[in-house]
Amino acid sequence: MANLKPYAFSFLGGVIYSLAWPTSLGKGILISAIPGMAMLLHQLLKEKRLWAKLRHMLSFCLPYSLIGFYWIPDTLAEFGQLPYAVALLLGAMFTFIAAPQLYVAILGLHFFQKLKQADVWTGKYPGLFSALAAAALSFIEYFTPQQFPVLIGQPWARIGEYLGYANIGGLPIYSFFSFLLALELVNWKRFRVFSKLNVTITLLFVVSNPLVKNANPEKDTKPIKMRLVQANISNFLKVDSESGAYASVSQVLQRYRELSEQPFELGEMDLLVWPETAYPFGIESDEEDLTQTPIPAIFKDIALRHEADMFIGGYDVIDANGDFFQSEYNSNFHIGPQSHLQNVYHKHILIPFGETLPFGPLNRYLSQHIQNISFFSEGTTFPLFKIRSGHTFINTICYEILKPEFVREYLNQQEERPHAMVNLTNDSWYGDTSEPEQHLFLASWRALEFDLPIIRSTNTGISTYLDRDGKELKRLGIGETGNLDLSIQLGRREATIFQKFGFWALLPLWFALFIFHGLLIKFKK
Repeated sequence: MANLKPYAFSFLGGVIYSLAWPTSLGKGILISAIPGMAMLLHQLLKEKRLWAKLRHMLSFCLPYSLIGFYWIPDTLAEFGQLPYAVALLLGAMFTFIAAPQLYVAILGLHFFQKLKQADVWTGKYPGLFSALAAAALSFIEYFTPQQFPVLIGQPWARIGEYLGYANIGGLPIYSFFSFLLALELVNWKRFRVFSKLNVTITLLFVVSNPLVKNANPEKDTKPIKMRLVQANISNFLKVDSESGAYASVSQVLQRYRELSEQPFELGEMDLLVWPETAYPFGIESDEEDLTQTPIPAIFKDIALRHEADMFIGGYDVIDANGDFFQSEYNSNFHIGPQSHLQNVYHKHILIPFGETLPFGPLNRYLSQHIQNISFFSEGTTFPLFKIRSGHTFINTICYEILKPEFVREYLNQQEERPHAMVNLTNDSWYGDTSEPEQHLFLASWRALEFDLPIIRSTNTGISTYLDRDGKELKRLGIGETGNLDLSIQLGRREATIFQKFGFWALLPLWFALFIFHGLLIKFKK
């Protein structure tokens, strides 16, 4: 029993860590990620054996997986038609891949501890070690690929309106200080010491956030009136309509049509948005002249009624001569007020085991035997959408918005900054779980990092508008059917420091901190 006690400590750390994000247990606790991570780091630094480190990591990730990602078993049970016990077992197996960055961190720590001077660094220079380790952990966490990227700094978004450094160092700077504070907790637990420099600079960072809030004033400000259509199509109905079932197709299109054509009480509509893959049939865009693309009658009718630009989530079909492998793009179609296709965005980042498989050349062969995966083509272009009102937008689809480097690349491809980002999403797979809240919560960081409002249109919720502080103006919640009609002022802001330099904007901070630590060590000697 005594041998299990250290692993129980790591398990408890995983519980506390997971409570920082939206779960079935609540909206999340701002600071709980820091002590939760400190509990795991304490065990990893004490332990010398690699396999024991891995056991501590799995003990930590098990509750993190079952509490934070409890919706995985629910999704498998409901849509995979699996017995819940089997789905729960498969969900528990997600423990092994829930936090891949920890594998990298453990290997790095293990090789560091093999060095002869390792104990000297951790015992004699704990403050400098904490700073170096926090920098390394921030780097590993940010650049290790994750399906559902969860970073220790994300809970700071709860006070987004005060985060003055968000558009300078982005999410990584908040992860760095979170790791730094967690490591100082470890130092206090192990050696009853802490670095006054590290604690002081962390306190200064926290206190100065509101004081350095970048004004970054808007220019080219224009009013826009828009409608986000949330038809709340169940996953079964959606899939059935895409298979061509007449009754399901009729029901889906009728619901979207009725919602879209409802009177608009805010005046003249500028933009109408349908969510990801809302239109169940493929549209084959004319690559040589988009305006010559045949447009379905339903969009012509809606355009005639509102004379508004439309963003429609759907499928762009490739003429593949009967080969259905990668024969479609997951797309956003921009249809103008005169019912002509103006622009189209193709999704770049496809979801493994849903929209593709991670097996490269083998995918074509596997596609002949696996029926439940779409095998989309990947987009390559970064279009800028401009509507009649003069507003410009970039577009992301689903989990693409969770990838800050992808959004950076998209923005840096543009000759001018857009007014906002449109995100089309379909979270119907996850039912009435906390996944849509988590998805939205993680997405809010892109507004903070890039000073860019987000217009989020979803099938089953949550449809909303996020201002540049990541705060919601208004929402349609999970399971609601209706329209979100908005009248807002949208302006363009200059590119942020984080947009220009990304993660590397942290280098001056790290350089200064390491110099100070070096000077303190020399002064003490």
